[in-house]
Amino acid sequence: MKSLCIKNYKNLKELSLNSLAPVNLIVGRNNVGKSTLLEAISIYITNGSDEWLKTILDIRGELVNVDFTKGEIDSNKILLEHYSSLFNDHCKEFVNSAAISIGENEDLLNIRLVHVSEKTIKSEDGFETRKYVSYNDCDNVSDSQSLLYLGDGLEVSSASASKILIPFFQRRAFGSVKDKMPFEYVLVEDFQLRRNVLLFDRVSLSDEEKYVVEALRIIEPRVDRLNFLNENEFSNVRVPYVTLKDTGQRFRLSSMGDGTNRVLSIILGLVNCKGGVFLLDEFETGLHYTVQTKLWEVIFMLSEKLNIQVFVTSHSRDCINSFVAANEKKLGQIIRLDNRDGNIVAVSYDNEEDMKFIAQSNIEIR
Repeated sequence: MKSLCIKNYKNLKELSLNSLAPVNLIVGRNNVGKSTLLEAISIYITNGSDEWLKTILDIRGELVNVDFTKGEIDSNKILLEHYSSLFNDHCKEFVNSAAISIGENEDLLNIRLVHVSEKTIKSEDGFETRKYVSYNDCDNVSDSQSLLYLGDGLEVSSASASKILIPFFQRRAFGSVKDKMPFEYVLVEDFQLRRNVLLFDRVSLSDEEKYVVEALRIIEPRVDRLNFLNENEFSNVRVPYVTLKDTGQRFRLSSMGDGTNRVLSIILGLVNCKGGVFLLDEFETGLHYTVQTKLWEVIFMLSEKLNIQVFVTSHSRDCINSFVAANEKKLGQIIRLDNRDGNIVAVSYDNEEDMKFIAQSNIEIR
Protein backbone atom coordinates (compact mmCIF):
# COMPACT_ATOMS: atom_id res chain seq x y z
CA MET A 1 0.00 0.00 0.00
CA LYS A 2 1.34 3.41 -0.92
CA SER A 3 -1.36 5.41 0.88
CA LEU A 4 -4.46 4.87 2.98
CA CYS A 5 -7.63 6.76 3.79
CA ILE A 6 -9.96 5.78 6.64
CA LYS A 7 -13.38 7.32 7.28
CA ASN A 8 -15.89 6.73 10.06
CA TYR A 9 -14.13 3.75 11.63
CA LYS A 10 -14.40 4.02 15.41
CA ASN A 11 -12.63 7.26 16.50
CA LEU A 12 -11.06 7.78 13.05
CA LYS A 13 -13.58 10.13 11.48
CA GLU A 14 -11.34 10.98 8.53
CA LEU A 15 -7.69 9.98 8.59
CA SER A 16 -5.39 10.20 5.59
CA LEU A 17 -1.95 8.61 5.34
CA ASN A 18 -0.65 10.07 2.10
CA SER A 19 2.60 8.15 1.99
CA LEU A 20 3.41 4.76 3.49
CA ALA A 21 6.85 3.20 3.89
CA PRO A 22 7.85 -0.47 3.92
CA VAL A 23 8.09 -0.22 7.74
CA ASN A 24 5.77 2.18 9.60
CA LEU A 25 6.02 2.91 13.33
CA ILE A 26 2.81 4.46 14.71
CA VAL A 27 3.07 6.46 17.93
CA GLY A 28 0.79 8.74 19.92
CA ARG A 29 -1.02 9.11 23.21
CA ASN A 30 -3.46 6.60 24.65
CA ASN A 31 -6.88 6.43 22.98
CA VAL A 32 -5.67 8.32 19.91
CA GLY A 33 -6.36 5.40 17.57
CA LYS A 34 -3.10 3.49 17.08
CA SER A 35 -4.61 0.03 17.54
CA THR A 36 -7.72 1.20 15.68
CA LEU A 37 -5.53 2.02 12.68
CA LEU A 38 -4.16 -1.54 12.69
CA GLU A 39 -7.71 -2.91 12.88
CA ALA A 40 -8.80 -0.77 9.93
CA ILE A 41 -5.88 -2.03 7.83
CA SER A 42 -6.73 -5.64 8.69
CA ILE A 43 -10.39 -5.11 7.74
CA TYR A 44 -9.31 -3.62 4.40
CA ILE A 45 -6.98 -6.55 3.68
CA THR A 46 -9.72 -9.10 4.47
CA ASN A 47 -12.25 -7.22 2.31
CA GLY A 48 -14.53 -6.82 5.33
CA SER A 49 -14.82 -10.56 5.98
CA ASP A 50 -17.71 -11.46 8.29
CA GLU A 51 -15.49 -13.76 10.34
CA TRP A 52 -12.74 -11.17 10.68
CA LEU A 53 -15.17 -8.45 11.78
CA LYS A 54 -16.37 -10.81 14.50
CA THR A 55 -12.76 -11.51 15.46
CA ILE A 56 -12.08 -7.77 15.79
CA LEU A 57 -15.12 -7.38 18.05
CA ASP A 58 -14.06 -10.40 20.09
CA ILE A 59 -10.51 -9.08 20.52
CA ARG A 60 -11.90 -5.85 22.00
CA GLY A 61 -14.41 -7.64 24.21
CA GLU A 62 -17.33 -6.25 22.22
CA LEU A 63 -18.72 -9.47 20.75
CA VAL A 64 -21.74 -10.83 22.61
CA ASN A 65 -23.25 -14.30 22.37
CA VAL A 66 -26.80 -13.97 21.15
CA ASP A 67 -29.56 -16.41 22.05
CA PHE A 68 -31.37 -16.71 18.72
CA THR A 69 -34.25 -18.55 20.38
CA LYS A 70 -35.40 -15.23 21.86
CA GLY A 71 -36.61 -14.06 18.47
CA GLU A 72 -35.41 -11.97 15.59
CA ILE A 73 -36.28 -8.53 16.99
CA ASP A 74 -34.46 -8.93 20.30
CA SER A 75 -31.47 -10.55 18.62
CA ASN A 76 -31.23 -7.83 16.00
CA LYS A 77 -31.26 -5.16 18.69
CA ILE A 78 -28.37 -6.79 20.55
CA LEU A 79 -26.33 -7.38 17.39
CA LEU A 80 -26.91 -3.84 16.17
CA GLU A 81 -25.62 -2.61 19.52
CA HIS A 82 -22.25 -4.31 19.22
CA TYR A 83 -21.74 -3.89 15.46
CA SER A 84 -22.45 -0.19 15.86
CA SER A 85 -19.24 0.08 17.91
CA LEU A 86 -17.33 -0.23 14.62
CA PHE A 87 -18.78 3.07 13.41
CA ASN A 88 -17.75 6.58 14.33
CA ASP A 89 -19.86 7.85 17.25
CA HIS A 90 -21.44 4.38 17.57
CA CYS A 91 -23.89 5.14 14.77
CA LYS A 92 -27.15 3.17 15.15
CA GLU A 93 -29.23 4.71 12.39
CA PHE A 94 -29.85 2.85 9.15
CA VAL A 95 -31.13 5.71 7.02
CA ASN A 96 -28.48 8.24 5.97
CA SER A 97 -25.85 6.68 8.22
CA ALA A 98 -22.24 7.38 7.26
CA ALA A 99 -20.47 4.32 5.92
CA ILE A 100 -17.06 3.11 6.99
CA SER A 101 -14.62 3.62 4.14
CA ILE A 102 -11.09 2.17 4.09
CA GLY A 103 -8.66 1.97 1.21
CA GLU A 104 -6.29 3.60 -1.23
CA ASN A 105 -7.05 5.58 -4.37
CA GLU A 106 -10.00 3.97 -6.17
CA ASP A 107 -9.82 0.66 -4.28
CA LEU A 108 -12.12 1.46 -1.36
CA LEU A 109 -13.87 -0.92 1.00
CA ASN A 110 -17.24 0.39 2.20
CA ILE A 111 -19.28 -0.95 5.12
CA ARG A 112 -22.68 0.43 6.03
CA LEU A 113 -25.67 -0.47 8.20
CA VAL A 114 -28.63 -1.60 6.10
CA HIS A 115 -32.25 -2.51 6.63
CA VAL A 116 -33.42 -4.70 3.73
CA SER A 117 -37.16 -4.86 3.08
CA GLU A 118 -39.36 -6.10 0.26
CA LYS A 119 -41.81 -3.72 -1.38
CA THR A 120 -44.69 -4.33 -3.75
CA ILE A 121 -45.27 -1.46 -6.16
CA LYS A 122 -48.28 -1.10 -8.46
CA SER A 123 -47.70 -0.38 -12.12
CA GLU A 124 -49.12 2.72 -13.82
CA ASP A 125 -52.28 0.89 -14.95
CA GLY A 126 -53.02 0.02 -11.33
CA PHE A 127 -53.16 -3.74 -11.83
CA GLU A 128 -49.74 -5.29 -12.29
CA THR A 129 -47.44 -5.36 -9.27
CA ARG A 130 -43.67 -5.54 -9.22
CA LYS A 131 -41.48 -6.53 -6.27
CA TYR A 132 -38.36 -4.67 -5.25
CA VAL A 133 -35.86 -5.00 -2.48
CA SER A 134 -35.29 -1.71 -0.73
CA TYR A 135 -32.17 -0.79 1.27
CA ASN A 136 -32.94 1.60 4.10
CA ASP A 137 -36.29 2.45 2.50
CA CYS A 138 -34.59 4.76 0.05
CA ASP A 139 -33.03 2.99 -2.93
CA ASN A 140 -34.27 0.05 -4.95
CA VAL A 141 -31.86 -2.67 -5.98
CA SER A 142 -32.15 -5.77 -8.10
CA ASP A 143 -29.46 -7.88 -6.47
CA SER A 144 -30.69 -11.49 -6.41
CA GLN A 145 -28.70 -12.17 -3.25
CA SER A 146 -30.70 -9.49 -1.48
CA LEU A 147 -33.87 -11.50 -2.04
CA LEU A 148 -32.43 -14.22 0.19
CA TYR A 149 -32.29 -11.93 3.17
CA LEU A 150 -34.72 -9.41 4.63
CA GLY A 151 -33.86 -7.62 7.85
CA ASP A 152 -31.03 -5.70 9.50
CA GLY A 153 -27.35 -6.17 8.84
CA LEU A 154 -24.20 -4.89 7.18
CA GLU A 155 -23.51 -4.30 3.52
CA VAL A 156 -19.86 -4.69 2.54
CA SER A 157 -18.82 -3.57 -0.93
CA SER A 158 -15.63 -2.94 -2.86
CA ALA A 159 -14.23 -3.27 -6.35
CA SER A 160 -12.70 -6.65 -5.51
CA ALA A 161 -15.33 -8.03 -3.11
CA SER A 162 -18.43 -6.83 -5.00
CA LYS A 163 -21.39 -6.66 -2.59
CA ILE A 164 -21.70 -8.86 0.49
CA LEU A 165 -24.64 -8.91 2.90
CA ILE A 166 -23.98 -9.81 6.53
CA PRO A 167 -27.35 -10.39 8.26
CA PHE A 168 -27.55 -9.75 11.98
CA PHE A 169 -30.16 -12.42 12.63
CA GLN A 170 -28.96 -15.23 10.39
CA ARG A 171 -25.68 -17.01 11.04
CA ARG A 172 -24.02 -16.65 7.66
CA ALA A 173 -23.15 -13.95 5.19
CA PHE A 174 -24.47 -13.95 1.63
CA GLY A 175 -21.40 -13.88 -0.56
CA SER A 176 -17.75 -14.73 -0.06
CA VAL A 177 -14.54 -12.74 0.00
CA LYS A 178 -10.84 -13.43 -0.37
CA ASP A 179 -8.05 -11.60 1.40
CA LYS A 180 -6.26 -9.05 -0.76
CA MET A 181 -2.89 -10.40 0.36
CA PRO A 182 -1.29 -12.49 3.13
CA PHE A 183 -1.27 -10.83 6.55
CA GLU A 184 -0.60 -11.58 10.19
CA TYR A 185 -1.71 -9.56 13.21
CA VAL A 186 0.22 -10.00 16.48
CA LEU A 187 -1.69 -8.62 19.45
CA VAL A 188 -0.82 -7.52 22.96
CA GLU A 189 -3.27 -9.66 24.89
CA ASP A 190 -1.59 -13.01 24.38
CA PHE A 191 1.43 -14.60 22.80
CA GLN A 192 -0.49 -16.32 20.00
CA LEU A 193 0.46 -19.73 21.38
CA ARG A 194 -2.15 -21.73 19.48
CA ARG A 195 -1.58 -19.93 16.20
CA ASN A 196 2.19 -20.20 16.58
CA VAL A 197 1.93 -23.97 16.10
CA LEU A 198 0.26 -23.48 12.72
CA LEU A 199 2.66 -20.71 11.71
CA PHE A 200 5.69 -22.83 12.61
CA ASP A 201 4.37 -25.83 10.64
CA ARG A 202 4.03 -23.61 7.57
CA VAL A 203 7.72 -22.68 7.56
CA SER A 204 9.20 -25.86 9.07
CA LEU A 205 12.09 -27.20 6.95
CA SER A 206 11.91 -24.13 4.68
CA ASP A 207 14.43 -21.33 4.19
CA GLU A 208 12.33 -19.10 6.46
CA GLU A 209 12.74 -21.41 9.48
CA LYS A 210 16.32 -20.22 10.02
CA TYR A 211 15.12 -16.65 10.57
CA VAL A 212 12.97 -17.79 13.48
CA VAL A 213 15.89 -19.47 15.27
CA GLU A 214 18.20 -16.51 14.57
CA ALA A 215 15.64 -14.12 16.08
CA LEU A 216 15.42 -16.18 19.28
CA ARG A 217 19.17 -15.75 19.66
CA ILE A 218 18.60 -12.03 20.18
CA ILE A 219 17.60 -12.91 23.75
CA GLU A 220 19.33 -16.27 24.21
CA PRO A 221 22.44 -16.62 21.98
CA ARG A 222 22.77 -20.33 22.79
CA VAL A 223 19.50 -21.34 21.06
CA ASP A 224 20.34 -24.05 18.52
CA ARG A 225 17.05 -25.57 17.34
CA LEU A 226 13.31 -25.04 17.78
CA ASN A 227 10.36 -27.38 17.53
CA PHE A 228 6.80 -27.71 18.78
CA LEU A 229 6.25 -30.92 20.76
CA ASN A 230 3.44 -32.55 22.69
CA GLU A 231 3.70 -31.78 26.39
CA ASN A 232 3.36 -35.48 27.25
CA GLU A 233 2.07 -38.74 25.80
CA PHE A 234 -1.46 -37.99 27.02
CA SER A 235 -1.69 -34.50 25.49
CA ASN A 236 -2.35 -33.26 21.96
CA VAL A 237 -1.23 -29.74 22.88
CA ARG A 238 2.02 -28.81 21.18
CA VAL A 239 4.28 -26.23 22.81
CA PRO A 240 7.63 -24.74 21.73
CA TYR A 241 10.88 -26.31 22.92
CA VAL A 242 14.45 -25.28 22.11
CA THR A 243 17.80 -26.94 22.44
CA LEU A 244 20.78 -24.96 23.68
CA LYS A 245 24.26 -25.32 22.21
CA ASP A 246 26.69 -27.57 24.10
CA THR A 247 24.04 -28.75 26.59
CA GLY A 248 22.47 -31.71 24.83
CA GLN A 249 19.19 -30.78 26.53
CA ARG A 250 15.91 -29.29 25.43
CA PHE A 251 14.00 -26.64 27.34
CA ARG A 252 10.42 -25.45 27.19
CA LEU A 253 10.49 -21.97 25.68
CA SER A 254 8.03 -20.62 28.24
CA SER A 255 10.69 -21.16 30.91
CA MET A 256 12.88 -18.58 29.19
CA GLY A 257 10.60 -15.60 29.85
CA ASP A 258 7.91 -13.56 28.12
CA GLY A 259 10.40 -11.73 25.94
CA THR A 260 11.52 -14.90 24.16
CA ASN A 261 7.93 -15.95 23.52
CA ARG A 262 7.08 -12.48 22.26
CA VAL A 263 9.99 -12.56 19.80
CA LEU A 264 8.82 -16.00 18.60
CA SER A 265 5.30 -14.67 17.89
CA ILE A 266 6.65 -11.64 16.05
CA ILE A 267 9.05 -13.53 13.80
CA LEU A 268 6.65 -16.40 13.06
CA GLY A 269 4.09 -13.80 12.02
CA LEU A 270 6.59 -12.01 9.79
CA VAL A 271 7.88 -15.04 7.91
CA ASN A 272 4.31 -16.18 7.25
CA CYS A 273 3.21 -13.10 5.31
CA LYS A 274 5.66 -12.99 2.43
CA GLY A 275 4.46 -10.44 -0.11
CA GLY A 276 1.84 -9.17 2.33
CA VAL A 277 1.31 -7.04 5.43
CA PHE A 278 2.42 -7.58 9.04
CA LEU A 279 0.64 -5.82 11.92
CA LEU A 280 2.12 -5.65 15.43
CA ASP A 281 0.43 -3.95 18.38
CA GLU A 282 2.70 -2.47 21.09
CA PHE A 283 6.16 -3.55 19.97
CA GLU A 284 7.77 -3.17 23.40
CA THR A 285 5.52 -5.62 25.28
CA GLY A 286 7.74 -8.10 27.14
CA LEU A 287 10.94 -6.73 25.57
CA HIS A 288 13.81 -5.15 27.49
CA TYR A 289 15.14 -2.01 25.80
CA THR A 290 18.55 -3.65 25.26
CA VAL A 291 17.17 -6.14 22.71
CA GLN A 292 14.84 -3.81 20.80
CA THR A 293 17.39 -2.48 18.28
CA LYS A 294 18.41 -6.03 17.29
CA LEU A 295 14.77 -7.01 16.83
CA TRP A 296 14.13 -3.95 14.67
CA GLU A 297 17.14 -4.93 12.54
CA VAL A 298 15.55 -8.33 11.94
CA ILE A 299 12.19 -6.73 11.10
CA PHE A 300 13.79 -4.35 8.60
CA MET A 301 15.77 -7.20 7.05
CA LEU A 302 12.74 -9.48 6.65
CA SER A 303 10.57 -6.63 5.36
CA GLU A 304 13.06 -6.05 2.54
CA LYS A 305 13.93 -9.69 1.84
CA LEU A 306 10.37 -11.06 1.88
CA ASN A 307 8.60 -7.94 0.53
CA ILE A 308 6.50 -7.37 3.66
CA GLN A 309 4.91 -4.05 4.59
CA VAL A 310 5.05 -3.58 8.35
CA PHE A 311 2.83 -1.51 10.68
CA VAL A 312 3.79 -1.36 14.37
CA THR A 313 2.36 0.64 17.27
CA SER A 314 4.22 1.72 20.39
CA HIS A 315 4.01 3.80 23.57
CA SER A 316 7.73 3.57 24.20
CA ARG A 317 10.48 6.11 23.61
CA ASP A 318 12.98 3.24 23.76
CA CYS A 319 11.13 1.72 20.82
CA ILE A 320 11.47 4.96 18.84
CA ASN A 321 15.18 5.23 19.64
CA SER A 322 15.82 1.63 18.59
CA PHE A 323 13.72 2.08 15.43
CA VAL A 324 15.78 5.10 14.39
CA ALA A 325 19.04 3.27 15.15
CA ALA A 326 18.03 0.25 13.03
CA ASN A 327 16.72 2.29 10.06
CA GLU A 328 20.07 2.37 8.26
CA LYS A 329 18.61 1.77 4.79
CA LYS A 330 15.90 4.42 5.35
CA LEU A 331 13.06 1.96 4.79
CA GLY A 332 11.01 3.21 7.73
CA GLN A 333 8.96 6.18 8.79
CA ILE A 334 7.34 7.33 12.03
CA ILE A 335 3.66 8.28 11.97
CA ARG A 336 2.40 10.24 14.98
CA LEU A 337 -1.35 10.36 15.56
CA ASP A 338 -2.67 13.50 17.26
CA ASN A 339 -6.11 14.42 18.56
CA ARG A 340 -6.86 17.94 17.38
CA ASP A 341 -10.20 19.21 18.61
CA GLY A 342 -11.73 15.74 18.38
CA ASN A 343 -10.26 14.90 14.99
CA ILE A 344 -7.43 12.37 14.67
CA VAL A 345 -4.72 13.51 12.27
CA ALA A 346 -1.46 11.90 11.17
CA VAL A 347 1.95 13.59 11.06
CA SER A 348 4.65 11.64 9.21
CA TYR A 349 8.39 11.77 9.78
CA ASP A 350 10.20 10.01 6.96
CA ASN A 351 13.69 11.48 6.89
CA GLU A 352 16.57 10.81 9.22
CA GLU A 353 16.74 14.29 10.76
CA ASP A 354 13.02 14.35 11.58
CA MET A 355 13.12 10.90 13.15
CA LYS A 356 16.16 11.75 15.25
CA PHE A 357 14.33 14.88 16.40
CA ILE A 358 11.34 12.76 17.49
CA ALA A 359 13.65 10.35 19.29
CA GLN A 360 15.52 13.09 21.14
CA SER A 361 12.65 15.48 21.87
CA ASN A 362 10.11 15.43 24.65
CA ILE A 363 7.10 15.15 22.37
CA GLU A 364 4.44 13.19 24.26
CA ILE A 365 3.75 9.78 22.73
CA ARG A 366 2.13 7.87 25.62
